Amino acid sequence: MYEPGPGNQINDFNPGIATSGLFWTTAISPDDVDVDFEEGSASMRVRNVAVLDFHNIGNALFGGGAPPAPAIVSFRVRWSGVQERVRIRNVDQDFTGKFIRNQAQMEWSATTEEFTFASAPANTSSSVFAELGHMRNGSFFMSE
Repeated sequence: MYEPGPGNQINDFNPGIATSGLFWTTAISPDDVDVDFEEGSASMRVRNVAVLDFHNIGNALFGGGAPPAPAIVSFRVRWSGVQERVRIRNVDQDFTGKFIRNQAQMEWSATTEEFTFASAPANTSSSVFAELGHMRNGSFFMSE
């Protein structure tokens, strides 16, 4: 029986860790995102992003395992609905934001030299937690 957890992980697709320390983040085109914050809806569709398959989270964060393999991922996410609107302002942490808790659905695919994986269609997925946000922090905190 499969038990979820990092010990059973066989793939970890991500763009790696930048020299600045920024990790699991890559730039996408503004054309790939559409947001209607007042309606609580958004969509993001990204195709053919070059990433690496680090095989597991330990290897992705600390190395030392099998060398990462080149991979391509594509995904589509849709956020919708308004379950709750939340405002947060924390002057001690230089952070403020407006957030909409809602739901999201996603589909994705990954391709390596060894295999291709595709999830079920987005309309078959569900989320436990999803949120859209508009926030400012750090040097942007006071620019209201």
